[in-house]
Amino acid sequence: MTAYRIGIDARLFGTAQAAGIGTYTEELIGNILKTDTKNEYVAFVTPETAGVFPFYSPNLTKKAVPHKHYTYGEQIFYPRILQKAKLDLIHYTNFNTPIWLKGIRSVVTIHDLTLWFYPGRKNKSLLTKWIYRYVIQKSCRNAERIIAVSEGTKKDIVKYLGIDPERIDVIYEGVAPRIRYQADPKHIEEIKNKYGITSPFFMYVGQWRAHKNLVRLIRAFAILRRRYNLDYQLVLIGQKDKLSPEIPATIKQLGLQDVVITTGYVADSALPNFYSAAEAFVFPSLYEGFGLPPLEAMAQGTPVISSNVSVMPEILGEAALYFDPMDVEDIAAKLYKFASSYKLRQELKEKAGNQVKKYSFAKMARETIAVYQKVLGSISRTE
Repeated sequence: MTAYRIGIDARLFGTAQAAGIGTYTEELIGNILKTDTKNEYVAFVTPETAGVFPFYSPNLTKKAVPHKHYTYGEQIFYPRILQKAKLDLIHYTNFNTPIWLKGIRSVVTIHDLTLWFYPGRKNKSLLTKWIYRYVIQKSCRNAERIIAVSEGTKKDIVKYLGIDPERIDVIYEGVAPRIRYQADPKHIEEIKNKYGITSPFFMYVGQWRAHKNLVRLIRAFAILRRRYNLDYQLVLIGQKDKLSPEIPATIKQLGLQDVVITTGYVADSALPNFYSAAEAFVFPSLYEGFGLPPLEAMAQGTPVISSNVSVMPEILGEAALYFDPMDVEDIAAKLYKFASSYKLRQELKEKAGNQVKKYSFAKMARETIAVYQKVLGSISRTE
């Protein structure tokens, strides 16, 4: 077997605003190095994360790149760094690629088309939307192969970007080992005391974005308490966003300040304690490319109550209780159905444990290496 020099764009590793892609990149590299000792790998990281990049291997080189994602430097100067690295292949772990780079074969992972449908307040200008659409289309057209993290994402790439489905490989993600560890009862009590959690609670983990549908979840939770008189709390974990003032405003309007808890950012290392302590994980999202948080909850044996749209049924299968995310009454009804049925709670716990076994970052890495081999197998060493 010929050895090749493969680059992996890891600039999103360790970034809070792209935590999911950072986790994907970290698990990809770590598991590739366990599997492939033949090829050489170059991880392109930022100067800020170079010192904490956790992998060392004889076939891994780390290269710090001062040009961050979504910048002009990424398009103008980053290509020179890639060309100097003398790569046979570069794997971009997100759509933001140097779109005019020539001479290096590429693979790109597309996690979702969220910004296509839900640009958010930061990206609502016509110019910003046009740039995003141009870059993601160009990145996919430049790539030899495209990795989609779900069948749903693949369908979106084909439909909205006009890409030949034969060029797309669907490779599922997994659950990181740091999320799978046994929760500590002492730490569970500590987080309850810290955040004022005094009752059984539903939890959510994720960003404050329009497509995450948190306002409807909060309104449904208000119905649950008012109509069914259930003494539950709702814990919303994730970085608070000043561009989403409707979330705290809804909590205040409905008089839920004492029972809806917004924690702000919580480190991954603390999440298993929240998952284990929660009665259920609630995922009201309107659109996802894969949806890691509900699988992380399942890895802790936590039941999942989820929206029934986008990729959620594909990824969660029969292991979740589903609701219509546009219907506040239906969300409230499903929360009550869960809370009032011990049998249902136990069934969902059992199904959760079985469902999460289907996903593995080790398997993801093996399948990604196979994609590399598809591309590299066509290279003549005289090129």
